Amino acid sequence: MHTTSSIKPLRTLLAASFCSLYTAAAPAATPQDPWATMAQADADFVTHWLERQSITAVYPDKQAFTAQLAAARRVFDAESTRVSSYAGYRHALSRFVGSLQDLHLRVNFSLLPATYQWPGFQLVYRGGRYLAVSSQGSAHSGQEVTHCDGRPLAEWANQVAAYEQIIPGLESTGNWAGPLVLRDSGSPFIPRPRSCTIGGRDVVLDWQPVAASRFAADRRAATVFNDRVAAVAPFGADGAWVRMGFFAPQTQAEGQAFRRLIAEAPALRDKSVIVLDVRGNGGGSYEWFMGFLRALYGEDYANLHARSRLGIAHVYRTTPEILAYFRSDSAAEIDALVPPVDGTPFDPDYAKYQRALESGETVFVTPKNARAVPLPAGSPVNPVKARVLLLTDYNCASACIVFVDELKRFPGVEQIGVETGIDSRTGTGFGAPLPSGNGVIEVPVVTRDGRERGDNIPHRPDRVFAGNITDTAAVQAWIREEVLGKKSSTRPGR
Repeated sequence: MHTTSSIKPLRTLLAASFCSLYTAAAPAATPQDPWATMAQADADFVTHWLERQSITAVYPDKQAFTAQLAAARRVFDAESTRVSSYAGYRHALSRFVGSLQDLHLRVNFSLLPATYQWPGFQLVYRGGRYLAVSSQGSAHSGQEVTHCDGRPLAEWANQVAAYEQIIPGLESTGNWAGPLVLRDSGSPFIPRPRSCTIGGRDVVLDWQPVAASRFAADRRAATVFNDRVAAVAPFGADGAWVRMGFFAPQTQAEGQAFRRLIAEAPALRDKSVIVLDVRGNGGGSYEWFMGFLRALYGEDYANLHARSRLGIAHVYRTTPEILAYFRSDSAAEIDALVPPVDGTPFDPDYAKYQRALESGETVFVTPKNARAVPLPAGSPVNPVKARVLLLTDYNCASACIVFVDELKRFPGVEQIGVETGIDSRTGTGFGAPLPSGNGVIEVPVVTRDGRERGDNIPHRPDRVFAGNITDTAAVQAWIREEVLGKKSSTRPGR
């Protein structure tokens, strides 16, 4: 069965064929704005797709899920009466889906506005503060913004998060939602601030148009580090910087690059320091990172410590559409994309899954350590002499967080940087187009019983970096000077 915790590529034709069998509920008799009518029809389909395909609709607590979904729908129905634009439509539907607080459950919109309003700058969250960036307005780049309309920025970020499918109340919320506080899309649910406290002074904001493409590019540059590189580079005189930007190769070149990384790993053992850089890594499959860990630490030592995922029983929703979805995965047809072996596949041809489906079972369970990865005899010696630092950011998500789960069980490994992202115990998204054609709804089809880390809980670093986590030069200087110390052998030497 699948061990990936990332969202798999959509099978649009399969999803569309099932969608064509679905008839949305008729609009209410009372005349509505067309955007509100569209939102209701899409919400009806989201509800249907959840109930039909999501693992959470049947396991572990069907009654609790039904109550949670009903509560979310009541809020949506009340808010949809205020919808009269695309911005309102998107925010109402986003809050409906996001309130279930499962990042493997998402609605992805294909329709984007051409322009927003902004005050000439946006905000970025760094080291517990909100700083102005991209400034061409009333704030200088780097100035701290503490309040808007008398409310702390954290309150604004949490409000925005609720309508952007972002989990509120976390440190990472500031990273993801902070830049959106000063973006006005015309939503009826989020007012734009009139003034903000900037550098200790109250400043009236001068709102003006900005191209949506410009705003998005500035936001990405300030908050996301994702270069999709898998490679080793020198770090100082005798260190290694191991960049792992993905665990899901999408091309033959990426698959070959990760295999080279695995092949080079044993030669790193005697370095003074190894920095494992997973910033921006959105996940993939466990097999790729386990291939690296076994190469770096040796099979026995890796199999002794990397056992977090082995204590998990995977529970899959069983439907004919999901079975067809699994069997349609063509990644294995490209040799470079076939991951290293992680034990013995439990149900490689989905025959056991199909028997459970044909028997009328609503779920199919793969037991703990289903791949029979052996526990080594005795106490294998750690062959890695290097100090191992694991560099994370808020965008380390899904299988990347599982990599952190495993690696932090290895003695001596230190997590540095900022918190990871979060995920729930669910995974493997199955998508279908919305009736409106405005996007796709993804629902999780698997959950993980026995996972040690709770839902929406990040990994917090041992050493926190308060600067710009996307600035590699600044991060490397911090590691040399603060983490390793000024007399470290990783001082620039070549």
